[in-house]
Amino acid sequence: MKNQRNFASSRNNVSGNMLLLGCATSALALASASPAMAQDSQDEPEAQGSEGNEIIIVTGLRGSLQRNLDEKRNAAGVVDVISAEDIGKFPDSNVAASLQRLPGVSIQRSGARGEATGITVRGFGGDFNTTLYDGRRISTATGNRQIDFSTVGVDFIGQLSVLKTPDVSLSSDSIGATVNIQFPKPFDNPGFRAAVTASGSIQDRSGDIVPTAGILVSNTWNDTFGVLADFVYTRRDTDSNRVYVSGWPGGNFAPCQLASSTADSCAPTGATVDPAVPASNQRTIPGWFPQQYGAEQQRVNDERIDARLALQWQPAYGTMVTLDNNYSRQKVTSENYAFGVWFNQTDLRNVELDENGTAVDFTQAGSPTDFTSALNKQILETNQTGLNIAFEASDNLSFELDGAYAKSKLNPGDVIGSLNADIGYGGALGTNLQFMVDGDSSGAFPSLGNFGPAGVGADWANTDLIGSHVTVNQTQRNTDELWQLRAQGQWEQDDLKLQFGGQYYEDRFEFANYSTFVNNFWQAYAGYGDPSGRDTGIAPLPDALYDGVISLDNFIPGFDGSLPPSVFLFSPVAYQNYLTGLGNPQTEDIPGYNAGCCGGNFTGTFDQALDGGSVRDITEKTWALYLRASFNSEIAGMPFFLSAGMRNENTKISANGNGTVPLQIQTSTADPTLLTVVLSDPQQLTAKTSYNYLLPSLDTRLEITPEFQARFSASRTITRPTLNLLYPQLNVGPDSVSARSARRAATRL
Repeated sequence: MKNQRNFASSRNNVSGNMLLLGCATSALALASASPAMAQDSQDEPEAQGSEGNEIIIVTGLRGSLQRNLDEKRNAAGVVDVISAEDIGKFPDSNVAASLQRLPGVSIQRSGARGEATGITVRGFGGDFNTTLYDGRRISTATGNRQIDFSTVGVDFIGQLSVLKTPDVSLSSDSIGATVNIQFPKPFDNPGFRAAVTASGSIQDRSGDIVPTAGILVSNTWNDTFGVLADFVYTRRDTDSNRVYVSGWPGGNFAPCQLASSTADSCAPTGATVDPAVPASNQRTIPGWFPQQYGAEQQRVNDERIDARLALQWQPAYGTMVTLDNNYSRQKVTSENYAFGVWFNQTDLRNVELDENGTAVDFTQAGSPTDFTSALNKQILETNQTGLNIAFEASDNLSFELDGAYAKSKLNPGDVIGSLNADIGYGGALGTNLQFMVDGDSSGAFPSLGNFGPAGVGADWANTDLIGSHVTVNQTQRNTDELWQLRAQGQWEQDDLKLQFGGQYYEDRFEFANYSTFVNNFWQAYAGYGDPSGRDTGIAPLPDALYDGVISLDNFIPGFDGSLPPSVFLFSPVAYQNYLTGLGNPQTEDIPGYNAGCCGGNFTGTFDQALDGGSVRDITEKTWALYLRASFNSEIAGMPFFLSAGMRNENTKISANGNGTVPLQIQTSTADPTLLTVVLSDPQQLTAKTSYNYLLPSLDTRLEITPEFQARFSASRTITRPTLNLLYPQLNVGPDSVSARSARRAATRL
């Protein structure tokens, strides 16, 4: 038994310093050799054999590297491989982080920790790559075709293979690559095997030590039956600070808005050109401006469970039955505390544009200031069950039958994905705010000037002046159900091998979004209240709702740029409970209630409503037949390999969705920056299409010397449209005066 401890530190401008502490323990019993999945690196080769006939067995990391190289050399196409020992030596938390070590593979990061969530292969993102578990497609509830690799841990994976040329027996519909994640099975290493791994990590901002622990146990009996089970728990806590500019929308400024203007008044037109108004008010100057500016602290808790059970039964020589189940569940919870100010292009004055047309200095009169708090949750759950039967009919002929069912869910049950609270001041307390870009973004942030209620900086966080504003709750719920069946045969004799078979899979995606935007409940207590000169909104709010402040002094060490003093610590749950506790505005008079937003629908609770326009139900049914012939020969005494294959894929798509359009859009009586929208009843729309492609492939390999090979590969592949393009809907989603959107897509792609 060995204990190993590693220490490392890293610096990140957002997350601060991270100290990682890890220890791993492997326990091997009743075994003469360690399995790949639980093996420590053995730097010294093991020699055994009789006198004069020495056999060298290389194990550990060096043996792993040699096996990887052999697989790459002997593969029909272009393949990169990482096996268990290599993965165990990398300080990687998930599959994507390990895959980035392969040539041509880069990763996509997201979240506060910059977690590796996806891969890009030769410039093609996740939607153009196919991910398989033991040769099977895996479901995903991310909202598109790519899986979220942050939900797939690497602790007990057997091998990762990246096929950069298609294998017609697996898939030919990814123009980037096919990633095959292979898991260990009991008869990979007969006998009893056990492995335990444990580590801890601490981030200096969060200050908590959080654990990662896993166990794997495998055993076989009488070369007939085997069981393998593993379980891994991973947790990461991260606190991060950020200063942000959200969006740089483009539009047109009127000459009167520029700092050089001498116009006596300024009233930019709604249209770009309106001959009925003076030229100084016509919006004819293209430019870009920041939509929102703010600072935020985010506290993230990321928990992941990976579990696997594999049963194998060998009733007779040459026959193997494998039943396995893979399960993963990731829960990411974040608490966000921020301030934000919103800019509207037609309200900007004294605008200075740089040579690219970007607004780098301007003022905006009457600017409101919002303090926000959010509790965000995302639960991504995937479960796959598969049955594989492989048997040898003769010395030359073998068959394989494989079936699997997988289902993924995003935010199952009654989870609220995002629960928000927004408070602040505006209206009569709006300020003539100034926005300034002070220098290059590598060393400076944009700055705000003249901030605070009515421009009084000392009252920036004066709770006597702060009132309620909007209350937004949103939840995206996705499911993906995947059924698949594959039957394959193989004939092999001498230097010739034939593979033939067929595959069927049916993939059904369902998407729906729920929010308080749909029923306009988000505006129920908007307006900021009496200190801001508004009839709606509750002000001041109870002192008990505030849990303190987060100082913005030295908020991002190493960067210049002045920030306001602080943001508030307060719970969106407590805030919404307070507003709900005011009562039912339909049965009693509640001062500050915005009756114009919701009519008689709001009864005191911030219930989410289904966005009819977000409902999508997409089903893809695909049949595939394939044939591949491979043979070995010689050319001028040099070993030569050729593999030629053909795959025919036929796909039928059925897409159902709901279309909604706004029946009424009007400015909110509580706040002129908000829009109150009345939507039509959803109308169900359906579209169907199909396509068929013949996909040939050719792979050749010439071994010029034992150390040097020449390869040539050619193939035809297809890539399927992203799911956000596969719904026959027209939806319009305005919620703010300067943020309106419309979208339409079609299935015939």
